[in-house]
Amino acid sequence: MKTDQTEPAQTDTRVSGVKAVIAMFTLAIVATSFLWIYWDMHLMPFMPLQEKLAEEFVQCSPRVDGGRRKTHKGTPMILRVVMRVPFDPTSSAPDVQDEIEARITRTMELAEKYSDLGKYEQLDVHLYNEPKEKEIQQKTFSKEIRKPAD
Repeated sequence: MKTDQTEPAQTDTRVSGVKAVIAMFTLAIVATSFLWIYWDMHLMPFMPLQEKLAEEFVQCSPRVDGGRRKTHKGTPMILRVVMRVPFDPTSSAPDVQDEIEARITRTMELAEKYSDLGKYEQLDVHLYNEPKEKEIQQKTFSKEIRKPAD
């Protein structure tokens, strides 16, 4: 027994290769634009300080950024500097403590010269050392930024 049921016509859901390539290029352009805008707005203000720190402290791979912790209101505006050091920053040896203090002082001097410290209330200098095949040694040092008297 034959029935007159016809199968519904299938719509062609294929995407042409040209459209796929155009979509991929469009995605790449949008993603690159987004990253460039992010870089320009959030990282470029800190680039002069970051470059001077790299010149001052060889192989320190500095990273500088600023803002509040997790955008909580009431927390201080912090200028954060992260640097690699060739010594253990957790050590309490006097020579290491002298080197840490010298780095923090020099970082503050460079920050005063190459960034707008008027926006910030605190300087955090995060030092880390990566000894081969050992756990990373790291410590953060905070320093209040003195506001100029009005």
